[in-house]
Amino acid sequence: MQLPSTRLVAIAAALAISRSLPAQNATPSPTDSASPPPRVTASSQSASTAPVAFSGVLYLNYQYGGLAGARSENRFDMERAYLNFRASSGTRDSIRVTLDVFQQRDATRDQYYRGWTMRVKYAYLNHDFVEGSGDAMKVWGRLGLIQTVVIEKEEQYWNRGLSQVALEQAGYFNSADAGAGLGITLPNRIGEIYATVVNGAGYQSRETDRFKDFQARLTLTPWASGTSALRGLQLSPWVSIGGQASSFATRRGTVQPVAEMRRKDRYGFLTTYRDSRFAAGLQIARKVDVAETADTTSDVTPTTHEVTGALTSAFAFWRPLGPASSSPWSLLARVDDIKPDDASSGTQRRYIVGTSWDISPRTSVTFDVQSLSPRNGLSGTPTRTYFLHFIANF
Repeated sequence: MQLPSTRLVAIAAALAISRSLPAQNATPSPTDSASPPPRVTASSQSASTAPVAFSGVLYLNYQYGGLAGARSENRFDMERAYLNFRASSGTRDSIRVTLDVFQQRDATRDQYYRGWTMRVKYAYLNHDFVEGSGDAMKVWGRLGLIQTVVIEKEEQYWNRGLSQVALEQAGYFNSADAGAGLGITLPNRIGEIYATVVNGAGYQSRETDRFKDFQARLTLTPWASGTSALRGLQLSPWVSIGGQASSFATRRGTVQPVAEMRRKDRYGFLTTYRDSRFAAGLQIARKVDVAETADTTSDVTPTTHEVTGALTSAFAFWRPLGPASSSPWSLLARVDDIKPDDASSGTQRRYIVGTSWDISPRTSVTFDVQSLSPRNGLSGTPTRTYFLHFIANF
């Protein structure tokens, strides 16, 4: 759902002004990627003295560059603002609503609005089935617009304010979707399980067919309770099994309607690590889709074939002079290798390199260079863009 930003910003401001609200980080702090984002549960909300908690993050940038061989473009941009509202809804229940302020860039929708607008990214009811204390097991469920299986997990290490993670950029799936989820925090800090069933179209679209995506992730932290250097290591295999409607779900020319589901599967393995000075992640993923072709002047049924692809994404943040408490400076790098179709040799390579400076504990500025280039015969035009990213949590 999208509305002009002026109306919804006014609503958000009125809510913020009418209450004394404590600030809470909604995303991993851009000033210290080694620190996980705080998590608000029904238990913590019940203990809060404020009926509603308001927080958010603002992504601003100046960018220069673009397509190779063309005159360099440059602009100031308010890329994103996330406005988070959390509230208790009973002894074991809590509610979260996150508004996503973004610029409407689709030229075909210019008559609707050409500036910044707003949509709902998260809107869910959270229920604690088992409220364990300390390192005991906890079980909770969510219903509504919820986090998908692995993207938010990766964003606890990679800062979304610089770029989306490779899975989302490559179109594997969105970071949020409408559905239901179940989470289990395993005892003795050995990990967690998160499983969902979602529509599959993502939070940017209404439900488009009757098919669903079934997703699950297991995160293991076998050394979290120890004192070794491996205590910050997390291992997260994940899977998304689903489908989508045929491109010929309705009659097209001579092609008869197709009611069957077309395969849409993804699976992968995320490895992450952090300590006081270093954070890194490695995502290895594959996808399987069913593609269809048909001559709508003669064919009765479409011809189908599987399209398999893969991606690898590795990134790291490093504070050479010490942890965030003593050094505001950090370096970052990321490389993505995306193969859209195993049947061809074409790949897409993305590089991101940069350096960050913490202006304050909750605000940072990052100078980074991002390039994208097709390789091995893949069609496309290379790009290179220089950014100054300003990220502020509130």
